[in-house]
Amino acid sequence: MKPKRVFTLKFALLVVAIIAIVSAPFVIWGDAYVLPLLQSHVDRTALLITIAIVLLAADSVAPVPATLVIMFLAAHSGRLAGIVGGTLGMAAGVLTAAWFGRTAVGRLAPKFFPDAELVRLRSGLQRNLAVTLACWRSVPVLAETSVILAAAAGIPIRRIFVVTLLPNFIISVIYSVAADDSLGTAALAFFLILALSLGLWMLFRDKSQPAGPPI
Repeated sequence: MKPKRVFTLKFALLVVAIIAIVSAPFVIWGDAYVLPLLQSHVDRTALLITIAIVLLAADSVAPVPATLVIMFLAAHSGRLAGIVGGTLGMAAGVLTAAWFGRTAVGRLAPKFFPDAELVRLRSGLQRNLAVTLACWRSVPVLAETSVILAAAAGIPIRRIFVVTLLPNFIISVIYSVAADDSLGTAALAFFLILALSLGLWMLFRDKSQPAGPPI
């Protein structure tokens, strides 16, 4: 098999491994606990915001539907609370995912790639970093996977954090505004953001990055 195909296959296997790790808590425990937890504190705004931020911060290692958390917070505590809580929580979630990627998955990456290939992977991700992380911020599982992969490849956590700040804010604004409308409007907002993210990634990504899943 050609070296390029071997590299692509190993890249795909690493991505699948990270997706499996991120998805495991949803499969094992589910996210049914989230809504009752939020509902039990709906009359205490400060506590509700705190709980929402903590849930979003744990999104990469726990089964947390981020969209539901942001929209619930905005619907019951106001749009500003949804925007602020959503942005802070998602930003904290990026730090959690990056830390997990650096300390845990970072030890797994060298088993897939020798040093030279790891440098190649890091360089490819760095060329596409802003577009990739921004576009996949709104996509369940891939949002966490992209951050974990970047950190595992050795990209500085500070840079990962900075390039995801604006996307986190935009997503929080959109879902907080949509929270006051019907369930149909909320679903439409979700799928529109999803379609926009995919379209922007396909349009602006560096075609020279490794082939494989859209990370």
